[in-house]
Amino acid sequence: MPRPGVPDPYRLKARQEGYASRAVYKLKEMDRKFHLLKPGLRVLDLGCSPGSWMQYSASKVGPSGLVLGIDRNPPEIELAPPLYFVPGEVESLDLETVKAVCPEFDVILSDLAPKTTGVKEVDRQRSLDLAFRAWEYARQLLKPGGHFLVKVFEGPDTPALVKELEAAFSACRIVKPPGSRAASREIYLLGLNKRAA
Repeated sequence: MPRPGVPDPYRLKARQEGYASRAVYKLKEMDRKFHLLKPGLRVLDLGCSPGSWMQYSASKVGPSGLVLGIDRNPPEIELAPPLYFVPGEVESLDLETVKAVCPEFDVILSDLAPKTTGVKEVDRQRSLDLAFRAWEYARQLLKPGGHFLVKVFEGPDTPALVKELEAAFSACRIVKPPGSRAASREIYLLGLNKRAA
């Protein structure tokens, strides 16, 4: 994170390029490296607000694709096809409402983060709980061959989720993209090519 009084270059760049937040550059870098998003794909974005990941995903999947965002707060971007939004708490998401928009997805993204308390152990556990919840949804909504990307605060229990993803996908990667602040404990777990049940 920049020193106090020093502008954040990612935030400035996001403003210049019309993105809702600096978080877009984390997704951009991971997509550049792993080729997650392509024209025509159906994408589910969990914890989508303020909407920069939706903006970027829509630019990649194009008019033949679909991007559905889920969040308790509406995104701060214009919503027009291929962008769709369903309001809801991720902890108690109604999957039938999601399936009514799109029954299955090629890519599921989760940039969910808990409200932090400042107590590292509590924040890590809350983050892991959210990541496992996102994975539970991905079990049901991600089609075989699809990709799953989820943020988690790294801690001693993170390997339990890594182990599950390794069993469910052809490959599992642990990623710390450049847009992620160096001081942050956040990492991304990426499951590539979901195995058929």
